[in-house]
Amino acid sequence: MSAENGRGIVGAVRWAWRAASEFLYPPRCVCCRGEAPVGADAGRYAMLADPDSVSRGCLCARCLSDLETSKNELCSICGRPYCECECAPEALVSIGIDACGCCFSYDKGRRGCASSRLIYSIKSTENRDSISFAASLLAERIRRGGDSAISNAVLTFAPRRSRSVREHGGDHMMMTAKQLSRLLGCEMICAFKNTARDAQKTKSAAERAESASESVRLRRGISEKISQRRVILIDDIITTGSTLSACASLLYDAGADSVSVYALAKTKRSKKE
Repeated sequence: MSAENGRGIVGAVRWAWRAASEFLYPPRCVCCRGEAPVGADAGRYAMLADPDSVSRGCLCARCLSDLETSKNELCSICGRPYCECECAPEALVSIGIDACGCCFSYDKGRRGCASSRLIYSIKSTENRDSISFAASLLAERIRRGGDSAISNAVLTFAPRRSRSVREHGGDHMMMTAKQLSRLLGCEMICAFKNTARDAQKTKSAAERAESASESVRLRRGISEKISQRRVILIDDIITTGSTLSACASLLYDAGADSVSVYALAKTKRSKKE
C-alpha cells in the first residue's frame, strides 16, 4: 500500500468516526449543557472535509442571549458597551498601551452566567467548538478596530503555565490563536513560555505583577520574527493586566514596532480601581 493510499484510508476512517459521533452524540450548549446550540447543523458539519475551517455555534439561544447582555453591558470607566470598550488597566498603561479591546464583561460574582461558563469551557480545552467560537469573537472584535494591515501583523498569545497545560491537555489560548490566525489571515507564533507554579487568580495585583515579570520569558528566535512588525497579543481575561504587560514589555524589548492587546473578556471594575 502506498503512503498516499494509506493517508486516504486514515482520512476516510476519521471522517466516518466524526460523522457517526455527530449523530450519536449530538452537540449540547457548552454553557448550560442542556439545549442544542444555535447553528449547530450536525449533518453539514459531518460532511466537511476540514471541520476546523468553520466556526459553528456552541451556545443555545438562552445562553447566547445572556452572552449578548455581557457584551452590551456598560463599562463603569468609559460608559461604552464592553464589546466596544478600550479601557486598559494601569499595568498596560504604564508601558504605553492605553487601549485594549475585549468581547464581553466578566463578573467573578456570577459563576453561572454564560460568559463565565464559556471561559471555563475554553480553559478546559475539551470542546473544540468553544475554542472556534472564541476565535470568531476575537476576529470580529479585532476587525472592528478598523486596521487594514492585519494580514501583515504577527499574532501571539499570553502563555499558560506548564502545569496547567499538563492538567488540561493543552494551552487554550494557543488553540484559539491558531484558529484566529486562519480567520485573520496572519502569521501566528508561540512567543512565550510561562514557568509560574501558582495560578494568578489566587494573588493580589502586586503579587501578580511580580510573578508575571519573573515567570514569563521570550522564546529563542522570536526577535527575528517580530522585529519592526506589529504584534497582536491575545488572552482570555484581563483582570490586572500583569501577564499581558509582562508579555508586551518583552515584545517591545525584542523590537516589535507596536503591540495591540485583545482579550475575550475584561473583569468588571469600578472607577476607583
